[in-house]
Amino acid sequence: MRRLWSYIILAFTALVAMGATFVSIVTRVDSNIEYSQGRELVFRVTDEDSDEPFTTDKEVKEIADKMIERLEAQDVTQYRVSTQGTDTITVELKQDTDTNYTNIETLLSFNGTLALTTKLDDARIGDEFLTGEDATMETEENVPYIKIPVGNKFSELLQIAKEYSNDDNHDAGEASSSSGDDSETTYSYYLYLWHDYDPDHDQFSKTVSGSKEYDQHVAEKIFLRYDISAIEDDAEELKAYVNISDVNGNQKYEASEVKAAYDTAKFYVNLINSGELEHKVTFLYDNIIDAWTDELITLDNTVAWSHTLIATLVALVVLSLLLVILYRLNAIGVITMTVGSVFGSLGMVVLSSAEFNAAALVAFIIVAIASLTSGVIYNTKFKEECYRGRSLKKANSEGSKRSLLPIVDIHVAVVVVGIFSYIFGGAILRGFAAVTVLGGLISLILNTLGLKGMLWLATNTTALQNRYELFGVDSEKVPNLLKEEKQEYFGPYQDRDFTKKKKPIAIAGAVLLVAGIVGLSIGSVINKGSVFNNGTTTLNSQIYVETEQKNTDITLEAIKDLLNNLYVYQGEDASKATPLNKYVADIDNDIDYKTRTDTNYEINEEITYTYYVIQLNSKFDMDSFKGYYWADEAHTTKVEGFDTLEELMKEKLDAYDNTVTVSIKNNIVVSNIEPDFLSVFWGTLVGVGVVGLYLLLRYRLSRGIIALLAPLATSAAVAGVFALTTLPVTSYAAVSVPFIAIFTMILSVIFMNKEREMVLEDKTHDRSIENRDAIMNKATSLAFYPMLVASLLAVYLGINFFGFGAQGNSWMFLVITLGVIVSLAAVTVLYGWLSQFFYRLFFGVDTTKITSKFARKRKPKKQAPKNKSAEPEEYTFIGIND
Repeated sequence: MRRLWSYIILAFTALVAMGATFVSIVTRVDSNIEYSQGRELVFRVTDEDSDEPFTTDKEVKEIADKMIERLEAQDVTQYRVSTQGTDTITVELKQDTDTNYTNIETLLSFNGTLALTTKLDDARIGDEFLTGEDATMETEENVPYIKIPVGNKFSELLQIAKEYSNDDNHDAGEASSSSGDDSETTYSYYLYLWHDYDPDHDQFSKTVSGSKEYDQHVAEKIFLRYDISAIEDDAEELKAYVNISDVNGNQKYEASEVKAAYDTAKFYVNLINSGELEHKVTFLYDNIIDAWTDELITLDNTVAWSHTLIATLVALVVLSLLLVILYRLNAIGVITMTVGSVFGSLGMVVLSSAEFNAAALVAFIIVAIASLTSGVIYNTKFKEECYRGRSLKKANSEGSKRSLLPIVDIHVAVVVVGIFSYIFGGAILRGFAAVTVLGGLISLILNTLGLKGMLWLATNTTALQNRYELFGVDSEKVPNLLKEEKQEYFGPYQDRDFTKKKKPIAIAGAVLLVAGIVGLSIGSVINKGSVFNNGTTTLNSQIYVETEQKNTDITLEAIKDLLNNLYVYQGEDASKATPLNKYVADIDNDIDYKTRTDTNYEINEEITYTYYVIQLNSKFDMDSFKGYYWADEAHTTKVEGFDTLEELMKEKLDAYDNTVTVSIKNNIVVSNIEPDFLSVFWGTLVGVGVVGLYLLLRYRLSRGIIALLAPLATSAAVAGVFALTTLPVTSYAAVSVPFIAIFTMILSVIFMNKEREMVLEDKTHDRSIENRDAIMNKATSLAFYPMLVASLLAVYLGINFFGFGAQGNSWMFLVITLGVIVSLAAVTVLYGWLSQFFYRLFFGVDTTKITSKFARKRKPKKQAPKNKSAEPEEYTFIGIND
């Protein structure tokens, strides 16, 4: 019993340890705006010369497109860019630190004016020192640096700067003092790289902290500096190294610190290469916004009771119950390994600084399914050995050997598809790739070593020998080999022929595939390449109330009073008028209040701008309103003399502050970043191709060809048909393509492994088509049960996260669930039949002719010359003849 207790205690300890550290791991996960709070950055677009707003939204949309390009260059994995009216752009996103937010703010509003100066303000601007070639980020000894090609005008500035340093002109250098008693002041001379450089206003003296002229806004414009002594006279490029900060002080560069350095270098490169904007872009303010889908971490850095967490806990409980019903004691080992695989994947995501998003959540489910299927395969082999009459100990030993290769095969599929998703899928699928690759390797180790070790403890317990029921085995169906009983039970579906309905299923599958291809093609055209109907363009309105100075008379209560007492109506019937506050869903929470202080250099004064942004619950069509009136005691005073609601609201607020402006703007979502379907499909295609080649070598040509085609056909059919329905789904539905492909390969491995075993165990060694057909039919019947169990577990996970998970991603899990069902039907009914088709096709090919052509020609052995003489031959014996 000690082994049984060790088995239970080991599982209990592992689960408790993972549960105890779960919170500390989850709170360190870096999630994007889908699962954590982010910020909304608000920009104003005006004419470069007149600083006036535009009359159409053409210009603001052009700038929005430029911002989208810059966000993608910066590898922001999830964002939403919206235009409001003709002069405002909002960008919603999530970044790691405040520094990253500042970088994004600078990048989006940057107008491409670069300058290189000395401390004495000798300057070369833009094209005067650049060559027009892009700056690049390079790496030297794992340290990133920015390389900027420079031209002839740079040489002139460099010579001027070197003359200053050669003459020991201390005014042109930066002083530094050595420590110790004999302190000595030394001077270093630099060239400074500026952004948004204004030659009439920006002087180096304003960047010196502590000076009377110091201006933080000007100081922030210098982002790189170059030591003049390290630059050669004929230099054609500038190099600036980005130091990796040892934030933790442990004298080791952790992944987060290295990532921060590379992010900084990437920002500088993108800033230099961003180019000019055609119009003036001014950053106004930012807002903290809630997670789009589901908030995983609360403000006090604890795990929130999110829909995702609830769905995960429910799945853990229900799957545990299902596994206990199926495998009894062995279920403990399967549960422990599955939880360990997912938990280990989560830990690796934290260590690798990979981002958690909806695609990563799907990847966790893939790892869980791979681990669960490994347990299903192991226990299926174990039961098969029991039904052959073997003892529990011997059955576990043989089952462990027979399950090793298929477990390796399914994890190869997970890892390889994850690798190519990383290569082709872009930044948004890197979390998915990290989980599938790292999590797949962890699951492989646990299910080949850990599961084997744990089940060895359970099945080698002496007191449990012949207690087959405790392991989900029907003891009445176990033959007694001592009585020479033969095996009669091979599985619950041993007498079922699943290939009888192959023709109608094949026709339905062909129709589904054609419809899927049509859906992908049409969806790609209609939805501009995204395939699915994402519903990314939405309309609503905001009312902006703005002042140019801080005025306590205009308060939040004054704004609410205006909304409550101003009535609008359509048509001529004023009795149907409604208060303006009816267009605000929550008047207490849907009004944002922000201030921004800026310096007006023309009058050399600071001005505080105040913004009240009233979020309306729908598009506000001002042209449909026929009149307005102010609520008084009679409730009927109509307001005359105003053409627009904006003029009326300004008139009412002028009593508080005559600098107020009011504008009503329609909000149009220009773009949501999403997985590019073509990139996802290419990554899946290449990954499936590599895995298909591997399976082809493992399971021979006829099976391998279907292993290559089936995953692509099922994923394309399901995704395409769903696109054809035009149902509004999240853009992450594209992740269903690699998911369905991986799951189809998992089911394929189960079937191919069973068929291969039966061919090897066939004592007749009959290679005839008729015998192979019979083996294929029998293998399908015997493999159906583990395929069904794996599919039911996967279907449950899809339904569980569809029902209990975050509503924003529910459609994605519906696509995945349908994909699992289609994969099961395709592999069960069509896989063996199609593989036999190729077996017939290649049956008459004499492969010996092919292999002999490539066989290595061996040199003939030299034969000893034969003595044709009739004389007796003399033999030489060493040591005798001598």
